[in-house]
Amino acid sequence: MSYLFKYIGIPLGSGLWLLVSMPQAFSAEPLPLSTAYWKDPAFLKSFNGSYRIEARIEPSVTTEERGLLVEIQTLMAAGNRTEALEKISSSPLTEKSPALTFSLANLLFETGENEKAIAAYQSALKGYPSFRRAHRNLALALVRDNKLPDALGHLTEAIRLGDAEGSTYGLLGYCRLARKEFASALQAYRIAQVTEPDVAEWKAGVAQCLQETGGKKEAVALLDEVIALRPLEASYAVLLANIHLDLDRPDSAAKALELPYRLGVLPPDPTLMLADLHLRAARPDAAKSASENAFSKETKPGTDAILRLVATASAQGDWPFAKDLIAKAETPKPSRTMNLAKARYLIDSEEDPAAGAKLLEKLVSDDPTDGTALLALAKHHADTGQPGSAELLLERATADTASAYEAHVELVRLLVAQSRYADALKFTDAALALNPTEQLNNYRKALAETAAAAE
Repeated sequence: MSYLFKYIGIPLGSGLWLLVSMPQAFSAEPLPLSTAYWKDPAFLKSFNGSYRIEARIEPSVTTEERGLLVEIQTLMAAGNRTEALEKISSSPLTEKSPALTFSLANLLFETGENEKAIAAYQSALKGYPSFRRAHRNLALALVRDNKLPDALGHLTEAIRLGDAEGSTYGLLGYCRLARKEFASALQAYRIAQVTEPDVAEWKAGVAQCLQETGGKKEAVALLDEVIALRPLEASYAVLLANIHLDLDRPDSAAKALELPYRLGVLPPDPTLMLADLHLRAARPDAAKSASENAFSKETKPGTDAILRLVATASAQGDWPFAKDLIAKAETPKPSRTMNLAKARYLIDSEEDPAAGAKLLEKLVSDDPTDGTALLALAKHHADTGQPGSAELLLERATADTASAYEAHVELVRLLVAQSRYADALKFTDAALALNPTEQLNNYRKALAETAAAAE
């Protein structure tokens, strides 16, 4: 899991504010089902119960087929699943019997042959379309294979046919959450909790839904319970940290990440997230220690996580730390975002502004529509006494949705510095159309008065 940034304002002067980033939670994919879920007593009880025949929603079986099923169950009770699998798969009865094909699918599922299990469940349903357990167990196999859209239909059909198992509703919630249908997912997870209240995955699912539907404080309480059950699974702590950030509790977010970090199970990207939180809280030694830890792992941190920490280090003027992070992220073919970060570092740290500007010019040349690179180059031109070229670059940056608002704000600042108040008003109105904040609206009123007085 990763995290995004929300924006806060810092004054630019003349009443304007520049947006800078703070870490914030984001709408994520559902947490992957833990490998522990497939061994959870509640799941095993539900799955093993699927071997029982329920006549109202089951294909009928002949005496001969029933005899084979009894033999299979006897072998399974003795722990001889491999022998049971060989016996049922080699029987000529199986091919024409949905009930036997279903039992074959179950054995394949249990022995980890998921693709064969899916095919066998599908074959059982072809022979008996209203086979409730086959719909449910096919969905289980599809979820295990991460084929969530396909699983959703079979879960829904199983419930329509009368399935009320907690695992069925829990997986329905999981599939709904993947579609960002948060209210529907929450409802399904809540029902799952009625019969399986101690399953960590359902509690975590409820917490993710609450994060999106305004119940963040309840989500925190649920995740505390989940983490007590699964302290070695870092994804829950990362989710908790993101929710704390959404509640503007950076210290609590850092504490949430500290447990898996100390246990040695926090992945590289969240470890850099912890470093970022330490750095923002004026704990540079802890930040640098966490950063070293992240880069010491076999899997290296992702570019986005590195760049967020570089941005924080740069904002605080910790140029040695920013330089070290950029150096650690160096590759033979660095990405545009990494080159942009390097260019900004060279300019803002004053290590080599000319080289930074040259790198920005190359980025703009390679992609003339990249608003972020245009903004960075425009700011450099403005700061080095080239307002005309800065204005042209900023106007181009307004065409990029990602940079349009900041480009308009920068244009206002540039034009006000030249006493071009009427032009500045035009771009202020454009910025307000994109983001009608109270601060910018108040500034617009003051600017209009200044423009009228200057006429």
